[in-house]
Amino acid sequence: MIIVVSPNSNYPNEPLHVNNMLNNGLELFHFRKYASSDELALEYLDNIDVCQRKKIVLHSHHHLATEFADIERLHFNSYDRIRGKQLEYNGNYILSTSTHCIQEFNELNKTWSYAFLSPIFQSISKPGHGVSNNVFEDIELKDNAEVDLIGLGGIEYQNMERVLDKGSDGIALLGSIWNQIDPTNYLISCNEKLALWKADQL
Repeated sequence: MIIVVSPNSNYPNEPLHVNNMLNNGLELFHFRKYASSDELALEYLDNIDVCQRKKIVLHSHHHLATEFADIERLHFNSYDRIRGKQLEYNGNYILSTSTHCIQEFNELNKTWSYAFLSPIFQSISKPGHGVSNNVFEDIELKDNAEVDLIGLGGIEYQNMERVLDKGSDGIALLGSIWNQIDPTNYLISCNEKLALWKADQL
């Protein structure tokens, strides 16, 4: 599985590129715009093709989920998960969360469909993050069969196979894909590499 997370700053014509990626094999897109107003968030989500909204995960603005009957996935960062913010949405949505060490990941229960584990490598979008505290080697310590582990942080076309080989169930792209002139072509290349990797596992 490949997931794309929205960029920290706005990318030109961003919703258009999101639609293009969703129409070209992107499985899930995380709408992560903590600094955005509700009005701007609604405008952004309105620009996503209705037929693709089931692939949208609200990483922020959870309360707007009721505005879109087609959105069925919510993501909670570790701080909100510990506070139990997800409890008011439990049962109505498919939930995911974030973790920052393998012990935290291994303690999750089946409430969560998948969880990000980060930073796998030095972050591309957050300079300095993951330089001395990346968790790449810890992926192999995964012993939680209830929740899929999605690697996040510094993952790009050139190193994605290393993360999958280590035992990750999937990857999330953020800095690497939004640094591209054409994010869709980059995604297609990553999906092709993923397909080849899966074929080699048979």
